[in-house]
Amino acid sequence: MKNSDRQLEIDIAKGFAIICMVLVHTIEYFYNKENPAAEAVVEFLGSPFAAPVFMFAMGIGFNYTKNPSPMHFVKRGSQLLVMSYVFNLLVYAAPYFVLYLQTGDPEYLDRSAAEFASVDILQFAALAMLTFAVIKKLNLNSVQIAIYAAAVSLIGQFLTYFISPPEGVISYISGILWGSGEMSYFPYCSWIAFPLVGYLFGRDLINCEDKPGLYKKLAIVGIPLYFAMTAVAYFHRINFGQLTGDYQEAYYHMGLYGNVCMLAFVFGWISICYLISLHIPKIIIAYFSRLCKNITRIYVVQYILIIYAYVFIAGEENNLSFIESILVFAVIFALSDMIAFLYSKVRARVRKFAAVPKENK
Repeated sequence: MKNSDRQLEIDIAKGFAIICMVLVHTIEYFYNKENPAAEAVVEFLGSPFAAPVFMFAMGIGFNYTKNPSPMHFVKRGSQLLVMSYVFNLLVYAAPYFVLYLQTGDPEYLDRSAAEFASVDILQFAALAMLTFAVIKKLNLNSVQIAIYAAAVSLIGQFLTYFISPPEGVISYISGILWGSGEMSYFPYCSWIAFPLVGYLFGRDLINCEDKPGLYKKLAIVGIPLYFAMTAVAYFHRINFGQLTGDYQEAYYHMGLYGNVCMLAFVFGWISICYLISLHIPKIIIAYFSRLCKNITRIYVVQYILIIYAYVFIAGEENNLSFIESILVFAVIFALSDMIAFLYSKVRARVRKFAAVPKENK
């Protein structure tokens, strides 16, 4: 394997995605929307630069795992699926349940239940891991994986637009699989193409002898394709959340056209990140690498800070100016990074202490 260590361009892309993720979440919860242009810029930074990059990089990472066995992916996916609902309970649902206990308003109880049942990126990541367990078990080749990605995306697109299941357990299960409701932010069919294509790319990357040539080809194809597809989408009114600002449904519930367009962007952006990695100081690269190692912890902490502050401090009002919202973002990002970093250090020390034989303690 020619590129078996950390790939700096991937760390830079993921590190920037983390920053954009916290930024867009902060703006969505606290900004008063008085400047639509500023909001549109932030939403764009939090769109192709964020979730598509995360999921694509997740697929790349499956090539670098120390234990690629199907059972390993089953175990990790199952654990993450359980933890995703613990997260939903404690972070999304709990604040509104507290408000229900305080006010007795049944709307808060309904909101709490809806937040618990929401389908976010953690649920999707768990399903992606389970998918890779099947891929490993069946030993699917690149063509079979690509066909599966395209077929699932098309099926999901059809189901999203034509099938509306009744409310209840059925609608919740459908929300996990395709975009059947507003609380289904990362349904399986709309997003599985990103880690699958990332996995195929990672196969080539890990054995690539000419990285500059690889990224040059990706940039030549990816960047023009992204702009061409965006232009076609504009003139033919193909909506996947990039032109109308409809990030609630059109973006989260995108179909195959949106998948291909966003993947073209990711290929172009990672190629640019490769060029950046050749010129920026090592201290900055090290910082981005540290962010990537704590990505899940930062995700969890930033949402705890944002949602609890929004519910109990802001009173569910988004009335901050853009500058004020940016300052809040800076504080939340710094705290999230610091808490995640300290947690990783403490956890490492605990594990190291636990590994020492009793007679040496």
